[in-house]
Formats: sequence, C-alpha cells, structure tokens
Amino acid sequence: MAVKFFIGEYRVLWEAMTRHQAELERESEATKDEDAQLLVDDKLQKIENMLRSIAIAAKADWDIDLS
Repeated sequence: MAVKFFIGEYRVLWEAMTRHQAELERESEATKDEDAQLLVDDKLQKIENMLRSIAIAAKADWDIDLS
C-alpha cells in the first residue's frame, strides 16, 4: 500500500533519515569490529535506498526536490 504524505511530512522524514544516516556513517568509521561495521554498512545501504524512494515519491506527489 502506497502512502502519500504531505509536504511537511516528507521534509521531516527526509531530515530524520539523513541525520540517522550521518550517525551511522560516524559509527561505521569509528568501529574496529569488522562484523559490526558490515551491519552498519548494510543499514546505510538500506537508508540510501529509502532516501531515494522518498525523493522519488515527493517529486511525484508534490513536485518537490528533497535531494
């Protein structure tokens, strides 16, 4: 089921995801444990895919550019 957010909701979601992405990037750089780094990097890849989907939906729904 697709969800159509309001413009403000897209912006809040985008901001929250990009902040979490930045936190995970710092965690990935700081960790020495290879397994932990792989898990964080997997989360980063998922967030990147989610951000791409959010940007596409915002453009399609409201013609706004989030990137």
